[in-house]
Amino acid sequence: MGKVALIIIYNHQYNKNIEVLEDIYGERFSDIYHLVPFYTGEKRNVIPVYENSYYFQGYIAQGYKSFYNSDFDHYLFVADDLILNPIINERNYLEHLKLSDKTCFLPGFIILHEREKWWQRVGEAFRYRIKTPGVEAENQLPDYETALRLFNRFGLEIRPLKFNQIWGNSVSFYYSLVQIVTRHRIDVVRFINSLMRNQFVLSYPMVGSYSDICVVSAENIKLFCHYCGVFAATNLFVEVALPTSMVLSASEIITEENLELKGKALWTKEDYKLLNNYNNNLKKLLEEFPQECLYLHPIKLSKWRRQ
Repeated sequence: MGKVALIIIYNHQYNKNIEVLEDIYGERFSDIYHLVPFYTGEKRNVIPVYENSYYFQGYIAQGYKSFYNSDFDHYLFVADDLILNPIINERNYLEHLKLSDKTCFLPGFIILHEREKWWQRVGEAFRYRIKTPGVEAENQLPDYETALRLFNRFGLEIRPLKFNQIWGNSVSFYYSLVQIVTRHRIDVVRFINSLMRNQFVLSYPMVGSYSDICVVSAENIKLFCHYCGVFAATNLFVEVALPTSMVLSASEIITEENLELKGKALWTKEDYKLLNNYNNNLKKLLEEFPQECLYLHPIKLSKWRRQ
């Protein structure tokens, strides 16, 4: 049986959720930490962090020295609005997540060049540059070729992006484009056709992932936190920064593809129908949690009754 720390990440300072989450997880995990923005309270297991929530991988980096303990085999990170299946606890997490001492976990990879539907993070990844004013971070990551080898170790290819994957139907981009072609009297059709045929290369190997839950092994936690901090300081969005940090630091990664339980993200009205039977009763949700789900997200605790 491994020893695990449960670390709960708050995008905003919802201090009232601390007690609720302690009640939800307290009997299942002996070691619980909370990463809370601008926390000024007295609870010793609540770690104050100072970072933009778009880059909440920086919370993990800032909290590292407060939650690190050489006794832990794994660090399980979950968002404060993600509810982990109640059957999972510190005694059986290895079994449910199929982890070994060296294994890390992510829900799954989003390969940027394979993304067909426009996702704004692809464009952000393309525009990302490690050289950021006021930050000396160029030597804090593996060089490009080394990073490629680390990606290849997990079967992750890095290929050029297409125009639509980066810009999609961005109104601001096309407005700027009109200004350029007008000012320089460029043939608009030929110019756009040229752009559409071009391929666009990332400045650094990157991959995406749903990032509201992950597990990092003790072997990899220090380097993982370091890379998370570098990407936070250089303003890379968390759903690219966190998985990229894991690929650069981990020796083994498992995803939901290999698990019996699958996570359920609730984004549409149709998705939210899953919650209708619970009548916003948190106790009922925990008692009748969908057996096939690894987690449900998001569950906004302020809208749920505890009894």
